[in-house]
Amino acid sequence: MHRLNLPAIYEEAGAVPQVIGGSAEAYRYSEDQITLRYLFAMMRRRREAFFLTLAICVLVALLWTTALPRIYSSTADVVMITAPTQVVPLEEDGGVPAPVRSEDVETQIQLITSRQMAAQVLDATGLTADRAFVADVAAPRSAMDNLLASMAIGRGDRAQRVRVDPAALREKSISYLLKRLSVARIGESYNLRISYTDEDALRTAKVANAFARLYTTDDARELGRNNATAARVLKSRVDELRKSANDAFAAVQSYRIRTGLLSSAATSLSEQEISTYNQQIAQARAESARDGAALSRARRQLHSGGANGVGQGVTSSVVTSLRSERAQLVLKERDLSQRYFDNNPDLITVRQQIADIDRQIAAEVTRSIKALESTADTSAQRLSSLLASRSGTRSQLSSDNTALVTLADLEKQAEATQALYQSYLQRYNSVVAGTGSEQPTARLVSAANVPILPISPKLPINLALGFVVGVLLGAMIAVLSELSYHGFTTLDDIESRLGFRALGFIPSHRSVEPHSATPLDTVRDHSNGAFSEALRNVIVSIRQSGARSSKVIAITSALPGEGKSTIAACLARSLALANERVIVIDCDVIRAQLSDRFGLIDGGPGLYEALHSESRDIAHYPDEQSSLRILPITRPFPKGERLTEQGRLHRVIARLREEFDVVVLDCPPILPIAESREIVSRTDSVVLVVHWRKTMDRVVKAAIRQLPPRALKGLGIVLNKVDMKKQVRFGGSDISSFYKNYRGYYS
Repeated sequence: MHRLNLPAIYEEAGAVPQVIGGSAEAYRYSEDQITLRYLFAMMRRRREAFFLTLAICVLVALLWTTALPRIYSSTADVVMITAPTQVVPLEEDGGVPAPVRSEDVETQIQLITSRQMAAQVLDATGLTADRAFVADVAAPRSAMDNLLASMAIGRGDRAQRVRVDPAALREKSISYLLKRLSVARIGESYNLRISYTDEDALRTAKVANAFARLYTTDDARELGRNNATAARVLKSRVDELRKSANDAFAAVQSYRIRTGLLSSAATSLSEQEISTYNQQIAQARAESARDGAALSRARRQLHSGGANGVGQGVTSSVVTSLRSERAQLVLKERDLSQRYFDNNPDLITVRQQIADIDRQIAAEVTRSIKALESTADTSAQRLSSLLASRSGTRSQLSSDNTALVTLADLEKQAEATQALYQSYLQRYNSVVAGTGSEQPTARLVSAANVPILPISPKLPINLALGFVVGVLLGAMIAVLSELSYHGFTTLDDIESRLGFRALGFIPSHRSVEPHSATPLDTVRDHSNGAFSEALRNVIVSIRQSGARSSKVIAITSALPGEGKSTIAACLARSLALANERVIVIDCDVIRAQLSDRFGLIDGGPGLYEALHSESRDIAHYPDEQSSLRILPITRPFPKGERLTEQGRLHRVIARLREEFDVVVLDCPPILPIAESREIVSRTDSVVLVVHWRKTMDRVVKAAIRQLPPRALKGLGIVLNKVDMKKQVRFGGSDISSFYKNYRGYYS
């Protein structure tokens, strides 16, 4: 059957129109999961934000590093002398003790870090007269001071402004030195590393060397002062003890003469007996105390821990054997109790055996305790017997020994006084011999040098940290901004968010090669170029999108400025260059940009005359560059008059449908012009132009909701003004994402 070129309104209805996706799932990425390629594509889209964030982070790291104070550190090593040189002969137990223990090393460290040592260093170096040091102590540098100092600005101003009390300054200076001083032991050796950190490189070496030299020399001076003081004290004490020793010896000799005891060793038989009794009593008392203590301990253990807690029973081989057997049974009972219930015969038998062994152990322990009781009673009886015997002998010989006891006491006093005198005399002689020959207990191994580079801040590390933070923060900002972006970048975005087929994309003509000055000129001059091929791709998609003839194509957009007029003109010229009979109609009464683009705004009869003419002949104008025909708007329409009144525009389209192969309508935007909905409802296909990465999806959805259901059947969306150079790095699965792979094909 021959198909008539009737208006689309008279054609049979097609399929049910598609539904706009409105759920949150419409914004999901088309893949099942977000891949690294997709994340990298998002960062490439937002590379300006990424690199700006990275630059800011690196700049902040640089400024922060500049604002931090330059900290220098200098170290001096000293070694503790564990075997000092012996200048004078010393007694075997005399001399300076070597610091061989960790406690001695810690003591030396505490000595170096004492406030007294810091005060000596302060006096030795004369830092209180240094204005820069005083300024650092009284008014520490701020971040601004560090920035100015790095630019050699305002170094002396801060020192001149500082005024502080001398006593308070001294205390603050000591605390300042100790705060920046550190002393550490090197491994397990006797080397001490004295480190000092400060903002002045020269000061660090000066202070570190001062601490090291004072520590190594002050010890010898202090030892000399101590020896001199000890010699004076010992001299007076030796004189006193000499007189006391002589007096004690004279008292012993006088008592011997008065009592007739010419020798203290001449003792009688009774004295020897008493001595024997004393030795036996001492031994018996020790044995009685030992046996009683053993009995008490065994009873306490029996009371607190039972038979198994008595330690005395361990000495019995029987108890040892029983306890070994009981331990094996306990292991067996534990194993059986984990596998069987309490009524298991084997478990009951094992527990009975354990109970029998416990009773045997208790009986054996009881026998051991009774043996202890017997031993304790025997010891007590022996002690009582010896005490009674000695008492009888002592009462008999007490009068005889009174004189001997007094003599022995006088002799002991004389011996003690003489021994104390000899000790002080020997110590006095040692001190006098060593005075003037004191040796230091430490020496300087390596002096501190003036540091060249600061230890803090470390610019490479801080810049690297700023770079890493910038990369992470920039990536996060890029990803978040891209995820929150609701514009359209790829054809996948259109189909996944709107639920309608994407017909294709139209590149920005300057982003492809070859190209001319304008899109229309590019179609004319480079009909086989990338721009023209993108137009033909849209045409093919339109003709394959539905069962209708697609002879009347409406080009519209949601908002003005999205390039619909340019696409309508270029699409029509591209069809005309393919030897098709094409006419493009400017239906945008307000802007009439299509008419202006072809230079027909002030021509002869146009759309207005065609709408009001009853003739079937409609005046249209040729395109100078192709066989395209244009029906322009050559005169303003009266206010309030609409194109679709009384079906005028539809009649014009019906006439042109019979004359031309394709009729292209440049329609007004949908959202601001309500008449656009009626115009597109009478066409075969509706092309909705969307500005690449500018038009938001909610705007396009609002425009699609305004379209009638019939228009939705042939609706397709074109992504316009795509920057192909940027689109390549944005990812996606449409052909525009692979432009760099085939751009050389057109040259």
